[in-house]
Amino acid sequence: MLEVSDWLIVPFITLLLVAPSAKYSQQVSRVNPLLWGFLAWALLSIISIHFRYEYLDVLPILIGSGLKLTRLVLYAAASIMISSKLSDPTVRKQWLWSLLAALLILSIGLLASRGDSGAQPSDALEGYKSYNSIIVSIAILCIYTSGLWIDNIGGRKWNRCACIVVVVAVCSVLSSSSLTTHGRGGWVAFAAGFGYILWARTRNVKILAIVTIVGVASLTAYDTLPTFKSLVDLTFSPSDLSTPLSVDDGDRVSTWVHEAPKLVDAPVLGTGFYHRGGASSLWSSGSHNFFIQMFLETGVVGGVLVILIFALLWQLAGLSTSSRSRITLATRAAITTAIVGGMSGEYYYGGVGVLTLFATFAIVGSLPTGRTVLAIDSAGAQPARWRLAQ
Repeated sequence: MLEVSDWLIVPFITLLLVAPSAKYSQQVSRVNPLLWGFLAWALLSIISIHFRYEYLDVLPILIGSGLKLTRLVLYAAASIMISSKLSDPTVRKQWLWSLLAALLILSIGLLASRGDSGAQPSDALEGYKSYNSIIVSIAILCIYTSGLWIDNIGGRKWNRCACIVVVVAVCSVLSSSSLTTHGRGGWVAFAAGFGYILWARTRNVKILAIVTIVGVASLTAYDTLPTFKSLVDLTFSPSDLSTPLSVDDGDRVSTWVHEAPKLVDAPVLGTGFYHRGGASSLWSSGSHNFFIQMFLETGVVGGVLVILIFALLWQLAGLSTSSRSRITLATRAAITTAIVGGMSGEYYYGGVGVLTLFATFAIVGSLPTGRTVLAIDSAGAQPARWRLAQ
């Protein structure tokens, strides 16, 4: 199924190719070997489907899995290229405005779909085929924006607009939720990201403002929106009294427990990238956990590579260059949100999920490597030139 973003990714890559690139070694270059390693292993897992599974006609499966991997390659390539274009402080400031605009547009899309009981997740009105993926993307952008606002990165005008956009985003998520479309995994991801911010900045006054905004919005939605109230009541008071859990998790844990042991059936290559159902023995609906699914479909090697990619993003966000630019908090909070969001669904096969994750990492990725910083310092330049414009 093609999404709206799939029609735009190639023109977007074309524009990125035209834009000027950085002339120095960037932190994002350290991620490339792991990305190439995973893509190569995923391709091997797809090719081997023909030899490991008995199908009367394996060609449709190979084409389908191959197209899914190609889609991921396009989005990963675009994501990495973004960092190479953010070499100038002015461009980085413009990029922050772009992310703010993206968050606003996603929120408006949710508000536009509110009350349309006949709308399907793939409708153009919503813009993407996965409602849950949109909620997770909004959560990542909200947490990243909040982190930048707390550390006063974007400037006075940007900070004022950021407050308004985050409020609109929270209200859009609350008002668009229903018993059938709610994106609770994105809510948990948002809570995890905010929890990291709270842990890292325990004495920041701005955190109190965020707590107040989210708290007031949630209480107001519970009192005024019947669908939201019903969803909250169902979540914390499941109708199935036989369940040992006091919270309705949407059968996530039971699905993980059912699917994860199937790794022993194909521990090295996995069943094949996006090879589900049929002879794979995997549920066609997936495990609803991106990380478990990567282990199942690309084996231990592919699963470990995915974990290493997220671990490297986390490490790079904490380097001295990132700390001096004051973007460690926002980036690590966004990564935390993305990881928890990925544990509720397979949102990083490509599409808006991958683009959002790397969009929030783009500024960290655009910073110079340690060797480049040493060369600049020895030449007498000011390290502050690499910081975001104050």
